[in-house]
Amino acid sequence: MLLDISEIPKVALERMNKVHEEEIKILNQLYEAIEEFQKGKGSLEEIDKKFEEFFQDVLKHFSSEQEMMEQYNFFAYPMHRGEHDMVLGQLHSLKKRWEKEKNPEMIKSYIEKEFLPWLMNHIQTMDTVTAHFLSHFIRD
Repeated sequence: MLLDISEIPKVALERMNKVHEEEIKILNQLYEAIEEFQKGKGSLEEIDKKFEEFFQDVLKHFSSEQEMMEQYNFFAYPMHRGEHDMVLGQLHSLKKRWEKEKNPEMIKSYIEKEFLPWLMNHIQTMDTVTAHFLSHFIRD
């Protein structure tokens, strides 16, 4: 396991917390698929499937947040969107490299060194402020 769900910072909107929890579940499954492959027990096909699931989840996650921010005219939308766009660019590049090289270590390294530290910081900063703002308009 990469990260226990209880370690994810909580924000003021429960729907955002649920999205973060689901993303970590999927990320953990991808990470475990890579570790199993490295032990000689898993397959590249399973990693491919889990990576695609993770990729699609991130797209959906960012899109739903951006829709809420636009709908309620969140003051820091351009900055928050910029962070999302940066990560999406990284993920698109990683996906292209994965399709060519099929190197699980490349995905594992990105998850450990780039994505997870970014996500934790993003939740503690951008998402915390965004959720607080949105909680004045959305009850969930």
